[in-house]
Amino acid sequence: MKLSFRIRRDIDHIFDYLTDMQKFASAHPVITRIAKTADGNYLVHETIKLGFVPFSFTYPVVVKKNATDKTVNFKATVFKFTKIEMKFSLRSGNEDTMIDEEIDFQSPLPVVFILERIFKKQHHQLFKNIEMK
Repeated sequence: MKLSFRIRRDIDHIFDYLTDMQKFASAHPVITRIAKTADGNYLVHETIKLGFVPFSFTYPVVVKKNATDKTVNFKATVFKFTKIEMKFSLRSGNEDTMIDEEIDFQSPLPVVFILERIFKKQHHQLFKNIEMK
């Protein structure tokens, strides 16, 4: 799945929010906390609502960044069987930044359609939040 966002903030501001996991957690709509476990490795705490019932879970994430190219890669394994890879590429515009995001889901369960809908909504809100900070 490919997503694109145009944010009225400079490229360094957005890169900082995508690579500083405390800032990322503060802007993400469902991540409640991120704990560092090793260099580039984190444990993400997330709470989503299933109807009216909150459902909390954790999963490991590996984050790799390239400050020269302004790219960030996240690799996560959720519930030990769904692998998610997100690649963010940033480009400067006149007064804004373009974010191109590529998300790859791998799961033995038929959940990709549901995950795509969830990620579109969450990441739209994520970048709105980053723009406001």
